[in-house]
Amino acid sequence: MTRTKNDAEAQPTPCESEHLRHEASVVPALPRQLTPKMRVFRSLPQRNLRMIGPWCFVDHFGPVPVADYQQFDVAPHPHIGLQTITWLISGQLLHQDSLGYEQPLIAKELNLMTAGRGISHAEVAAPHVSDPLHGLQLWAALPESNEQTTPRFDHYKELPQFAIGDAQATLIVGDYENGDRRYHSPALQFHPLLALQLQTPRVAVSQLHLEKQFEYGLYVVSGRLDCLGKTIQSHQLLFLGSGRDRLTVELAADTLLLVLGGEPFAKPVHIWWNFVSSQPERIERAQQEWNVGHERFGQVANYRGERLLAPELTAKIKE
Repeated sequence: MTRTKNDAEAQPTPCESEHLRHEASVVPALPRQLTPKMRVFRSLPQRNLRMIGPWCFVDHFGPVPVADYQQFDVAPHPHIGLQTITWLISGQLLHQDSLGYEQPLIAKELNLMTAGRGISHAEVAAPHVSDPLHGLQLWAALPESNEQTTPRFDHYKELPQFAIGDAQATLIVGDYENGDRRYHSPALQFHPLLALQLQTPRVAVSQLHLEKQFEYGLYVVSGRLDCLGKTIQSHQLLFLGSGRDRLTVELAADTLLLVLGGEPFAKPVHIWWNFVSSQPERIERAQQEWNVGHERFGQVANYRGERLLAPELTAKIKE
């Protein structure tokens, strides 16, 4: 998906890790109106928390009734320097991109787009929607050495699933050590990171294995989390920093939790509109080239309609 023009600051925002902070803090997600029928809750980035490891953007949308998203249409828009995931809990969307892929987005299947040096895509409602639309949009910044990698799109129909204590886990991206077994997601990754979904229909207690060098954030999609003496409700994120190797979580009945983690970057990245880069000049060039129709971003051939234009940069980006 795309950020709205209102989300595009005059200059790209430097996004850096908070990995020196170890005290857990609760961060409420901020509401944003994406379309007239869809409001999202954004936990990353915001003023007090810019990144968790390489994760630089987290939007939670829905549930949106079928009647309100049958005409859902995010026109072609560009990305550079990141990987995007649209993780659906329910509903049906259709991904179309400049590489020629046209892939249905459905619950429990992973669609991973690597923007690299430049890609464009659109997301629209599937031809026949039957379930409310509910999900998350996640962006992971690419490390500086891979920012210019070849763009690609990968679809993963099956992901590792296993129990962690009394809750059921789905490993979206990364590796996870569970007792004497280590699970590995098939998802392509360029930097050590983790995205894990925990879900339970009843009250559950689980002990999470953590990597000490990772930063972590626990986002409550629905339900309630009790952890470290804090109660975290839906649309709130518990930021943990780094330095922990295990964590006990208590989940209320009907809770869905997203666990995000990863090694922090050595230096900040810049994020502006749909562009992410360690080098400001790459964002400036991407904005100019997208608006003039440069071939680096290709065309979304099967989309019927106009593409989105990038907002104007009103000032030169500072290092």
